[in-house]
Amino acid sequence: MSPHKEMVKDEIDQFLTCARTGRLGVILNDEPYIVPVGFAWVNGQIAFHACSKGLKMDALESNPKVCFEVDESLSDGSMYKSVLVFGRAEILKDNAEKIPYLQALINKYRVHEEFDAYINKATRKPEAEMKAVRIVLITPEKITSRQFIKFGKWE
Repeated sequence: MSPHKEMVKDEIDQFLTCARTGRLGVILNDEPYIVPVGFAWVNGQIAFHACSKGLKMDALESNPKVCFEVDESLSDGSMYKSVLVFGRAEILKDNAEKIPYLQALINKYRVHEEFDAYINKATRKPEAEMKAVRIVLITPEKITSRQFIKFGKWE
């Protein structure tokens, strides 16, 4: 019996909820392009923010099919986990639609603070920031996973 196994849905949900960085795989000018992004796992979807312009947006606007990868491992090889999410990306531009996902990202990466308080700090430019930011949602069509956890001595 192989020590490598698939993760069950609850393990995948926990892993994607806690992981700090994922890698977005897209096609850009007929070539693969991979970029790390911070993300939140929200209601069974990957959500991340991006600027309204740039290579990611060019790629997503020309081809919404994506692969999103998250992994974790120990340097001695005694543990690894990985999840691949294959799906379609949707770009949210409407401010009202973006706010719940921005809140989820604030909750994950910042000290918990309500979105209105966060965006309206004196050092921020709310109108310009909301105009520039996009939320990208990846709706999974297929999720695969692998994990290996070795306890005790190497055999």
